[in-house]
Amino acid sequence: MILRARDWTLLLGLGCVLLAGSARGFDETTATRVLQFAQQQAIKTDSVVPSGRYPQSTTDGGWLTVSAGDLTGWTQGFFPGELWYLFEGSGNATFKTKAAARTAPLSVQQTNSTTHDTGFKLMTSFGNAYRFTGDEAQRQVLLTGAASLAKRYNAKLGYVVCCDWNRPTWLAPLVVDTMMDIELLLWGSAHGGQAVWRDMAVSHALKTLQWLVRDDGSSFHVVDFDPVTGAFRLRGTYQGFSNDSTWARGQTWLMYGYTMVYRYTRDPRMLAAAQKTTDWYLNHLPADMVPLWDFSAPAGKQFKDTSAAAAAASALLELSGYVSDAATRQRYHDAAVRMLDALSAAPYLASGTSKSSVLQHGVGNFPAGKEIDVGLIYGDYYFIEAIQRFRLQSRLQAGWPSRVDFSAAVHGLGTTNTGTVTAQFDLTPARSPIDGVIGYADSSTTIKGFSSSAMLIRMDTDGFFDARNGGGYAALTAVPYAANTTYHVRMVANLGTKRYSVWVRPPGGAEIQLAKDYVFRSDAPLTDDLGKVTLNGTTGDGTYTVTNHTVKLGTVAATASASEAPEAPEAALSLADPLDGSGCAAVPGSAALALCGMALWLMRHGWCSRVASR
Repeated sequence: MILRARDWTLLLGLGCVLLAGSARGFDETTATRVLQFAQQQAIKTDSVVPSGRYPQSTTDGGWLTVSAGDLTGWTQGFFPGELWYLFEGSGNATFKTKAAARTAPLSVQQTNSTTHDTGFKLMTSFGNAYRFTGDEAQRQVLLTGAASLAKRYNAKLGYVVCCDWNRPTWLAPLVVDTMMDIELLLWGSAHGGQAVWRDMAVSHALKTLQWLVRDDGSSFHVVDFDPVTGAFRLRGTYQGFSNDSTWARGQTWLMYGYTMVYRYTRDPRMLAAAQKTTDWYLNHLPADMVPLWDFSAPAGKQFKDTSAAAAAASALLELSGYVSDAATRQRYHDAAVRMLDALSAAPYLASGTSKSSVLQHGVGNFPAGKEIDVGLIYGDYYFIEAIQRFRLQSRLQAGWPSRVDFSAAVHGLGTTNTGTVTAQFDLTPARSPIDGVIGYADSSTTIKGFSSSAMLIRMDTDGFFDARNGGGYAALTAVPYAANTTYHVRMVANLGTKRYSVWVRPPGGAEIQLAKDYVFRSDAPLTDDLGKVTLNGTTGDGTYTVTNHTVKLGTVAATASASEAPEAPEAALSLADPLDGSGCAAVPGSAALALCGMALWLMRHGWCSRVASR
């Protein structure tokens, strides 16, 4: 393995932090420790996997890989997506650079209409990339990919046909996996694509519910129909133990998929399906919360599948935010946390082993004898995604959610914010697009509607930020927003001249000026102080959340977002994996301090070069 100097630098810095870590239940400290281990593994993986190839499952010390242009492969997007999440979690530009480099070659998949898995490949890579960059070229890749996936929709059958490679055994197969792929259709429809793509996705989800979800909430893997006559042909499994069993990862695809479709559609049928499949899954889990690869796996074939547990944890964290019943919401959240706790320690975390993955003990395809008891890149992806969702939820609990009712959406800011003032906050949309407005008004104003506020910052229904300029909304620069992504917003208002300017900073990026000297809303009441902020969302409560809101007199520079964790220290000394199987320190604390001190000494004496800027 050849590691570049910068990679060794980052690895040792992470190692120094990890040496002092210990796990005592899953919390923010554990999340940080595990993400730092994931950063180590990602740096190693990026160094050993050639450009144009993508890790899929672990081998003895390395990875089985797949090429960027492999049309039937489905896993290429997960490593770029993992890198994007690691960038989001650390703010370290190294991961952004690596993520972009690993994402770009997958543009070849945008015209791939031979498989449903164009959805997996593009949403995990380009979908995550667009969240951070807003790059129009990336949006076009996703829209082209959605058009390619839409070609697989059979209007007679009402669903996306998964693949063609298993003919004549299957003629028009519907599989649970496709519930994940149809996000590309939903995303595309919401971001400038055809409205019919959304209809296709909803129809597909309902057909899956009808044919693959059993009455008790368990699931089949595949059902097949004649594409011409529509006649039923067969129903059973491909990767599960038997036609009557429930393949664990397939069940989590349903849990995650229906939750995701509800995010885009708010269709109550999708929420009900998500809960139905989730409740069955939770009621059949073993005590350690990590399932066997199939819930009916017999003796001698009972291998755990951490990839299913990781996807389930991520799905549960999102689903817990949608259910109205407090007890159910808490049950889902607690189950997710228990899963993350189990995955963050031995025997499931790959620390202290030779594996290049974050998790171990996953199962790819047991019936085919492939990828049994290995690390799986998609398990790592959903594990890291789940941790990011956990951290986001922890932050949002202390924030202000948006409200439909204006009277419930108002927060008082006092009566002394006069002259020139700076308001700053972190803003997290729960989905995209929405219609959400942050409005500022005088302390004496009674808030009755949008016209009560003189300064308004909006997330519009096209997926972009803008601000009110007198009689209408405008924006100096097109700044897109994405669901579950935190943006830092800064507004400087001159109460004397009745003008204001706004900047938005995407995670890990620089400030982008959205408005410059915009005029206060022309029909708003007189505004002499910055006394009230109103957080309105027209499509439902909690469509976005504001955290860390501050108001200061004068023009104040941007503060750091709470979502942007400080980067780990850099050093330049090779260091073996410092964690034992449980995630606790493998060497005494004094040894850890000595190693870190040595690293700092080497840096100061020229043994490595530091990057001066990112």
